[in-house]
Amino acid sequence: MLLVVNTAFMDANIGLVLDSGKILSRTIDAKSKHSENVLKTIDEMCEEGNVRFRDIDKVAVVIGPGSFTGIRIGVAIVKALGCVNLNLKVYPITSLELMAYIYLQNHKEKITCVLNALSNLYFTAKFDDDGKKLEKEKMVDKLNDDEKIIVLKGDLNLPNSVSVELNTVSLVDFALKKIEKDMPISAENLEPLYLRPSQAEANLKSNKKND
Repeated sequence: MLLVVNTAFMDANIGLVLDSGKILSRTIDAKSKHSENVLKTIDEMCEEGNVRFRDIDKVAVVIGPGSFTGIRIGVAIVKALGCVNLNLKVYPITSLELMAYIYLQNHKEKITCVLNALSNLYFTAKFDDDGKKLEKEKMVDKLNDDEKIIVLKGDLNLPNSVSVELNTVSLVDFALKKIEKDMPISAENLEPLYLRPSQAEANLKSNKKND
C-alpha cells in the first residue's frame, strides 16, 4: 500500500493507493494546521479503506523546497512510519520535479521550474522535454530571460511565465511513476531539501558575525 504526502505548501495533499488499486485522496486547506491534521487524515483514510496504518509499506513524500515547517512535518511523518514498518520503502519527490511533471503532461519543451525563495531569491531546476532533470535544485538571485519559466500558481508573477497548480491526483500519478523507475531509500536516510537556512539559522549566523 502506498501513501503519498505533500506538506511543502499552504495546502497539504494526501493520497492513499490501496493494494486493490483504489485511490483515496484528500486536500487539507491552508486554514488547517498540518501538524495536527495530516496524521489524523491519514488515519481516517486508512479507516475508510479498511486497512491498518502499519499496512503502509511504501511512501512517496515531497521533501522541498517549500515551507520549512511543512517540509519538516512531511519528513517527520515518514520517519514515524519507518518506526512502525522497518522495511518501509521511501521515494523522495522534489517540489520542482512535481511541477515539471504536471506541465510536461501536455507540453514538450525544455523548461525551468521556479519557486519563490523570498528576499528576491528563487529555487530553480531545469528539465528536458521528457521531464529529466538537467541540473540539481538550487537557489539563485537571477533568472535567464530566454528560458521557459514554470511557476506555481499564486507563488510568483514573472513575465512570460506559465503557472501550474498542484493537486493530489497529479501527485499520486507522479509518485506511481517514481516507484516504477526509482530505487527506494529507507526512512532513516530521508532528508529534507531546504536549499537555504531557516530564518532562525540565518539570524544565529548573523549574530555570531557581529559578536
